[in-house]
Amino acid sequence: MTIEELMQIEIYSVTKKAESLFDTPLSSSTLTADEIINSGATSIPEALRLIPGLIVREQANGTYDVHLRGFDNLTRYSRGADAANYITLIMIDDRPIFNNNQGGVYWETIPISLIDIDRIEVIRGPAAPLYGPNAVAGVINIITKELKKDGLTLNADVRAGMPNTHIGGIGAGYKFNDKISTYVSGNYEVRDRHDDLYFEYASDSYKPINELISVDGLQQSVPQEFITDYKRSVDKKGANLFLDYHPVDDLNIELQAGLQKSQVQKVYITNDWSPLSTSENETKYINLSTTKGNLKGRVSYVNGMDHFNKGMQFPLLKYDHETLNASVEYDWSLTDDLSVRPGAFYQSATYSDKDYVSPQSGIIGILNAKRTITNSALSLTADYNLTESLRLVGGVRLDEFSSPNDIYMSYQISGTYHLNKNNIVRAVYSKSSSGSFIGSNYANIYAEVPIPGIQGAEALISYSGNKDLKLFQINMLELGFRSKIKSNLELDIEIFRQIGKDMYFLLQDRAPEPYIAEISQYFYFENIDTKAIQNGITLSANYVASSKLHIKPFVTWQNTEVENTPTGFNTEAVDPVNNINTTVTVTNDQTPSLFGGIYINYKPVKQLNVNLNPYYMSSQHQYSFYSQINPATRSGEIDSKLILNAKVSYDVTKNINVYVNARNAFNDQSREFMGADGNGTVLLGGLRVSL
Repeated sequence: MTIEELMQIEIYSVTKKAESLFDTPLSSSTLTADEIINSGATSIPEALRLIPGLIVREQANGTYDVHLRGFDNLTRYSRGADAANYITLIMIDDRPIFNNNQGGVYWETIPISLIDIDRIEVIRGPAAPLYGPNAVAGVINIITKELKKDGLTLNADVRAGMPNTHIGGIGAGYKFNDKISTYVSGNYEVRDRHDDLYFEYASDSYKPINELISVDGLQQSVPQEFITDYKRSVDKKGANLFLDYHPVDDLNIELQAGLQKSQVQKVYITNDWSPLSTSENETKYINLSTTKGNLKGRVSYVNGMDHFNKGMQFPLLKYDHETLNASVEYDWSLTDDLSVRPGAFYQSATYSDKDYVSPQSGIIGILNAKRTITNSALSLTADYNLTESLRLVGGVRLDEFSSPNDIYMSYQISGTYHLNKNNIVRAVYSKSSSGSFIGSNYANIYAEVPIPGIQGAEALISYSGNKDLKLFQINMLELGFRSKIKSNLELDIEIFRQIGKDMYFLLQDRAPEPYIAEISQYFYFENIDTKAIQNGITLSANYVASSKLHIKPFVTWQNTEVENTPTGFNTEAVDPVNNINTTVTVTNDQTPSLFGGIYINYKPVKQLNVNLNPYYMSSQHQYSFYSQINPATRSGEIDSKLILNAKVSYDVTKNINVYVNARNAFNDQSREFMGADGNGTVLLGGLRVSL
C-alpha cells in the first residue's frame, strides 16, 4: 500500500457500511492481510496479538485463549469452561461461528485459515444492537478475500520447523468475468507440544503423563486415549468453497461452504488429572447471502460433532449439534443525512448426545437428550449527520429467547464530533446481553454410585441446568479521541468504563439423604448478585515514516473490581466458611492489567522485508476450582512476559517469497495460563507463492 492508503484504511463492521477507520464512532481496528503476512503470524488467534485491546494467551503450541479487554473468569473458582471467553462474538463475513453449548468460539474449529483472509475487523465494547447476543465484549469479524483480477489466482503458503510444526494453506480461484467467480482453499496444521509434562492436581506439580494420579488421590491410571496423542497439541485440516455471482448490477449472490476436522489439547473442560484435556471437533457449514439493492439477507447452516475430554468416561462430553441462522436487513436512506436499517433475525441451535450415551448401561452424557434453544430478534439502527461536524449513530435490538422465556433489549448511542479535519472526539453508551446456552440451561448429569463395603450406601453425582438463568449483561460508557498529528501519523485514545452483572456459576449443594453427602457431587447452575466494574484506557498509533518503514504501537491498561463475589461457590451446608453467602470485593487479577504490542515493518530494499512484532502481558493470578482445594498453590501465579516475534522474508521473484519466522524468539518458556504448557521458541522456514 502507499502511504496514503495505509493512513486511510476502511472498516465495514462498525456500521455495516464501508467507511474510513478514522471517522468511525466506535473503538475499532482493521488488520490487513499484508500486515498478517508481514508479521509471520501462524494462526488467526495469534494474529489477534497485532490488534489493540486483545489478550491472547497460549496454552499449548498453537492453542490459545483470547479475551477482548479482559472481562474473563469473573466468578474466579470456575470449572474450566466457565473461564473461557463466551462474551465476544466471532464472525466470518458476518456469519456467527459461535458455539451455543458453553458459549464462545473454539478457534481450532474455524474452517478457514490465514490464506483465505483479506482483513480482520474488531469492534471493542458491547455491540449487540448491531450483531446480536454474545457481542457483549465486542466483535471480531474475519473478512475473506475477493478475487480482484480476471482469470486464475493462486495463493499458497507452507511452513515447517521446530518443535515439530507443519502449517500450510493453498487457495485457487478463477474470475470468469465481472459476473461470476469461484475460489477453493484447503489448509492443515500439525503441531507438537513443547512440554513432556502435565500439571497434576494431586501433587501440585508437573509430572510425566504415565505418573499422573487422579485428583481424588486414588491411583487411577490415565486412559489410553489420553496417552496416545499426548505429544500432539494441534492436528487440524479444513477445506472451503466460495462462489460469487452478480447476475445484474444491483444483485449479488454469495455462496460459501466448507468443513473441518480438528484435535487439540487445551485448558477447557476439567479432567481428573490435569487442566490440559484433548478435544475433537468436526463441522460442516453452508452460508448463502444475497444483496438486492439495499436489501440484504443471509441464511447459514452448520452441523458437527464435539468431543471434549477425550478419554474421560464420565460424563461422556460428546454430542452432535446443528445451528440454523438467518437474517434480513434493509438500508433505507430517508434523506441525504439520515439513514435507518431495520432488521429481523432468527437462530435455532440443537444439541444432542442421544447417539452416544446409554444411561441404562452406565454411559452418562452431559445432556442425555436432544435440546433446542431458539432466538428471534428485531433491530433498528439509525445514522444521522446532524451537522457537518456532528454525527449520531444509534441502535436498539429486542431478543426473545425460548430459554429463558424472556425478552432482552440491547441499545447503543454514539456520536462523533470533528473539532477540525484532523481531530475528532467521540462518545458511546451501550448495553448488551449474552446469549442463552444449552449447557447451562439443560445440563443433566445424574448417576447413583454404590459405595464399596457399605451395604445399600450410595453417592450421588448430579449436575443440573437452569432454564431461568438471567443472561450476563454489560453496560459501557466510552470516550475517544483521534488525531491526525501529521499526514503520516495518527493517534487514537479510548477511555472506557464497563459494568457487568447477572453472572452465573455452578453452585455445589449438599446431596439429599439417603446419599452419602461427603463423597457426592451435587451441582446446579445459579445466578449471583455480583457486579464487575472495569475502568481502562487504550492508546494506539499509526506511523508511516516512509514507504520503507511502518510502525503501529498499542497498549491497554485496565483495572477490574468485582463486588460481592462469593468466597466459594458452595452452600453453607457444604462449606460454612467459603460459600455464596460470604462475599468480598476483589481485584480481578485473572486478567493482566497492562498488555499490548508494536508492529514494526521495515523494507530496506524492494525484495527484502523485516518485521518485528513484540507482545507484552503484565503479571496475573489465575484461579480455578483447584485454587479452593489447595489455597497454598502457586500454580496460578503467571509472570509478566514479553514475546518477541520476528520474520525476515525475501522475494525470489515477483511471485515467490521465502522466509524465516521466529515466534517467541527470546525463548521465554514461562507459562501464560494456569496448568498449561511452558511454550518456547517456534522456528519456521517457509515458502509463499502468489500467482
